[in-house]
Amino acid sequence: MKLQENIISYITQNQAQLWQEFPDFVVAEKQKAFQKFQQKGLPTIKDEKWRKTNLKEFINRYYHPAFNEIVNQYNLIDTCLVPALETYNVNIINGLFLGNNKLEVLNNGVIIGSLKEAIKKYPELVRPYFNQMVQNSDNPVNYLNTAMFTDGLFIFVPKNIKNFKVQITHKLDDKIDALINVRNLIIVEQNTRLDIIQCDDSNMHRSHFATFVSEVFLKEKAQLNWYKYQNINNVSALFSNSFYRVEEAAQLYTNFFEMNGRLLRNEQFADIAGKEVKVDLYGLYLADKKQQADNVIFISHSSEGSYSNQKFKGILDDSAKGFFNGQILVKKDAQQTNAYQKNDNILLTDKSRISSQPFLEIYADDVSCSHGSTTGQIDEEALFYIRQRGISKRDAQLLQLYAFAGEIIEAVKLDELIEPTKDLVKKRLNGELDICEDCILQCAVK
Repeated sequence: MKLQENIISYITQNQAQLWQEFPDFVVAEKQKAFQKFQQKGLPTIKDEKWRKTNLKEFINRYYHPAFNEIVNQYNLIDTCLVPALETYNVNIINGLFLGNNKLEVLNNGVIIGSLKEAIKKYPELVRPYFNQMVQNSDNPVNYLNTAMFTDGLFIFVPKNIKNFKVQITHKLDDKIDALINVRNLIIVEQNTRLDIIQCDDSNMHRSHFATFVSEVFLKEKAQLNWYKYQNINNVSALFSNSFYRVEEAAQLYTNFFEMNGRLLRNEQFADIAGKEVKVDLYGLYLADKKQQADNVIFISHSSEGSYSNQKFKGILDDSAKGFFNGQILVKKDAQQTNAYQKNDNILLTDKSRISSQPFLEIYADDVSCSHGSTTGQIDEEALFYIRQRGISKRDAQLLQLYAFAGEIIEAVKLDELIEPTKDLVKKRLNGELDICEDCILQCAVK
C-alpha cells in the first residue's frame, strides 16, 4: 500500500522535525502510536470493523504532508455558518491553527487556541487528558493522527461559564493532494455550557486524506452542544473520531450533518462515567454519486441512572453507500439505564446501499433499552397524493425527503442555527450546495 509505506518512511526520516517542539509526555505518546501504526497499518476490508469501508482508491496514492508554508497564504478569519452570531471564531487550515494570537486567555478565564501552543504553555493542564481516551482504541486512524498531528484546537472552559460559543472552520487546501491530521482537546469544567459549530470544508477538487481526532472531557453538570457540518469535495476522505468522557449530571448533545464528500467516516465514543448523565447523538447523512457515509457509534454506560439516545437518518442516491454501526454497552453496575437507538434510511435507486448494524450489550437487569433500523424507498402512495395537488414528481420527492430529514433538523437546539441548517439540507437535496436554482423548497437565504 503506497500511502502506508510513504507514511512510515516519512515519519522514520523526519521524527526530529515532527516532534522536536513537543514535550516528553507528548513525544512518548507519538512514539507508541507510531509503533502501533507500523504493526497494524492502514485498515482494509479484511478488518472486521472496516469490511464495509474500502480505502483502496486512497491508500494506493501519495499524499503530501501539509505544513506551515501552505497555511501562510491565508490571512482572513472566516465564520463557519452564522456570521451574525456572537461567537469566538477559529480557523484551522490543513491541520494548523490560523491567527495572529495562537492562544488566548479570555476575560472569563477561557483558554482557547492552538493545541500546540497550549501544550507548550500549559503542560500541567494538558498532560492529565492528552491521549487518555484515544490510547485505548485499537484504530489505525488514531495511531496515524497521534503520530503525525502538528496542531489543532485547544479549549478550556472554567467553572460556571454559562454561555460560550465557538465557530470552527476546518479547511482543506486546494494546492496539493494532502495528508492532514488535526488534533483537538476540549475540557469543560463543572456547571458550564459550551456550544460548538464546526464546518469541515475544502477548496476546489484536490484529493485529501484527513483525520480529525477530538478528546472531550465534561465535568460534573457540564453541558456541550456540538453541531458539525461536513461539506468536502468528491475526491477526498475525511475520518473524524470523537471521544467523550461524561461525568455526573453532565449533558452531551451532538448533531452531525454529513452533506458531501467522497468518503466520510464519523466515529463517536461516549463513556458515561457518572450518574444522571444525558447523552443525545443525532446525525443526518446525504450521499449520492459514488460517495460513502459511515457512522460508528459506541456508548458505554458505566454508572447507574443515565440516559442515552442515538438517532441517525440517511438518504442515499445513485451508487452511494452508507454504513451505520451503533453499539450500546450497559455494564453490570449501570442499573436504571435508559438507552435508545434508531437508524432510518431511504434508498433512491437500486444501486444505492446501506448496511445498518444496531447492537445492544446489556449486563444489568434493571434497564430500559431498545434499538431499531429501517430501510425503504420513497412512499409511492404519499407521492401520488402530493402530485394530485399539481406538484411535479421531482418536487414531490423533494418534499418527502425534506420531511424525512426534518426530525434531525428539528433537533437543533440553537435558534440561530435552525434556518441555516434548513437551507443547507434543502440545497443538498436539490443537488447542490453552491447555487440556489428553481426549487419548491424555498431557502431563507438566497
